[in-house]
Amino acid sequence: MALFSSAAVSTNAQSAYGVRANVPFDFTVGDKTFQAGKIITGMPRSDAGAMTIRNIDNGQHALRVARTLRGADTSDLAKLVFRKYGNRYFLAEVWVPGVRVWEVIKSRSERAIEREIRLASNSKPELVTVSADTQ
Repeated sequence: MALFSSAAVSTNAQSAYGVRANVPFDFTVGDKTFQAGKIITGMPRSDAGAMTIRNIDNGQHALRVARTLRGADTSDLAKLVFRKYGNRYFLAEVWVPGVRVWEVIKSRSERAIEREIRLASNSKPELVTVSADTQ
């Protein structure tokens, strides 16, 4: 019985390719700004690797290094999590239901903005969540 449930989890992990969401604001991935719209992510096949991000409304696309976020609870809901600095949003995490949480590695420009805000106001970025669907 344990072997059977283990096989079911493995199949679920392999079948979940990524998520799609309608993001209502412009956001940045790495050093590329995406316009608001229908976003699709493609996940790495191992614990770390290249994640694909596409805006299917206008054809924008990017690759960004992502890694499994250790210690994070899995969720029954797909979602994208963004870090918000002032009026700028950066993709931070992609949650694939029942499988993994992927952390998007911060870019040099995001780290610079984060330092500026901490020095100026000693605050942390706000986290903004957008619901998604699996694809």
